[in-house]
Amino acid sequence: MRKRQALAGFFAAAALTTGVVVSSAGGGGAAQDEPSPKTVAANAVDESKWPSRTPERGLAKGLSLPVEKYLVGYTDVVDWQRAQRDLWMSCMARFGFEKFSPPVPGVNPPVEFNDANMPRRYGASDATQAAKYGYHLPPEQLEEPLTWEPAAGAEEAVFLGDGPEVSGGTYNGVTVPQGGCRGETERQLGHLAQGEDASKVNASSMTSSLKQPGVQNVIADWAACMKDKGHAFDDPYKPAASFDLTTPTASAEEIEVATADVACKGETGLIKVWSAEETAIQNQQIAAKKTSLDAELARTNTVKTTARRVISEGSDK
Repeated sequence: MRKRQALAGFFAAAALTTGVVVSSAGGGGAAQDEPSPKTVAANAVDESKWPSRTPERGLAKGLSLPVEKYLVGYTDVVDWQRAQRDLWMSCMARFGFEKFSPPVPGVNPPVEFNDANMPRRYGASDATQAAKYGYHLPPEQLEEPLTWEPAAGAEEAVFLGDGPEVSGGTYNGVTVPQGGCRGETERQLGHLAQGEDASKVNASSMTSSLKQPGVQNVIADWAACMKDKGHAFDDPYKPAASFDLTTPTASAEEIEVATADVACKGETGLIKVWSAEETAIQNQQIAAKKTSLDAELARTNTVKTTARRVISEGSDK
């Protein structure tokens, strides 16, 4: 149980999908004589699969919201993870664990660049994807996350700073940092966390925008368009919710509805109108919270600067 609790959230950063999941299952982990095929694959980062800062296709192409300035982005997360990994490995090497090598971050990227999730913030927005996958995610966005944990025994004990192998706070005569190498790294690097006020603006602006007459009117136009196409929905989020998205592929009916959904959004200008209304709301909310939002951003930038310095120092060695 100690191991399961201690291993939770090694790569957790903000509320974003980080691309690496640390297994809480028992058994050995990373310290193998030869890397497994999965570990080798983890070292091949294809940045072309990373989500773009703004949508590059569909009705949401090029759209962004003011709050995104304050949200932690995927590239920020990967930089932080890379720095974290470098510090972990450097610390573990001091204790003789030269083969300690967690997966390289960035291998299994999320769908969205940040929590604004613009490609699907207002529901499906890409006609090409709707015609192929309905409301399902494209297959390339469904990769299984990598799992990893330190090897049971001395490696785990030194990494966590807790275990029978760490006697009197030392391992082989070398003092183990408080909290192990993980604890040392946390103190050196800091936490990359989504700001509370930024998260509130991101969520509340959506709720508020739905109440605006302009948004209500365009949703009504969209609903009328959908009815004309044979689909009775009064809420742009309901079509996707009406299908089982855990199935391997979309049904013909789902594809038909999704295609009509995106077409009606295009015909009525729903996404353009909705995003404009939400932008206005966010500008007001940001102005009211600017001091605290700027303070959150400053804290985030400090961690980002530290991460980039760690990466730079590691590349110079």
